[in-house]
Amino acid sequence: MEVIEGSTAFTDPHTLRIQTASGIRTATSENILISVGTRPSPPQDFEIDGQFVINSDEIFNVQEVPRSVVVIGCGVIGIGIGIEYASMFAALGVNVTVVDGRRRPLEFLDHEIVDKLVHQMRDRGVLFRLGETVEGVEVKRNGRSTVVVSLASGKRLAADLALVCAGRVGATDSLNLAAAELEADDRGRLVMGENFRTT
Repeated sequence: MEVIEGSTAFTDPHTLRIQTASGIRTATSENILISVGTRPSPPQDFEIDGQFVINSDEIFNVQEVPRSVVVIGCGVIGIGIGIEYASMFAALGVNVTVVDGRRRPLEFLDHEIVDKLVHQMRDRGVLFRLGETVEGVEVKRNGRSTVVVSLASGKRLAADLALVCAGRVGATDSLNLAAAELEADDRGRLVMGENFRTT
């Protein structure tokens, strides 16, 4: 087996063009396994600046522990990201506020378990703003930078950092799927049939 490192795109349903550090290569196969993973879904109402407003992939770029964090999102993806990071920050003594449009976090899990988790997180000082929609995020720079998260209810939350965990999309946009006669949905997912095969 040969491993080729680089970025790739389809040129036809059975051929890949691979940009490597040393140049361009091609690879052909009767069957190609698409396993590109996901990337954070970009928010529609505000920008991520990578410093004060970050997504879950940028969390490891944070240079110092903030005094306060607003975590935006705690749904299906939040089980591994939003709620998890909120819990970690709270354990470090950070003031954490979790904002989500749903009335309860992790609504797909057993309610009794979620209620216990929320109770324990509240005991650690985590504030939940559930049933709230974020309308905008702005960074105010007067001396020490502050992130202001504006909610549809009119409330404004101020923090050192906003962490956006509002879902992920398939990282298929750079694959030139049209050349492979494939099409992704609006979340970058491919339709699979029997035995996980595309059309």
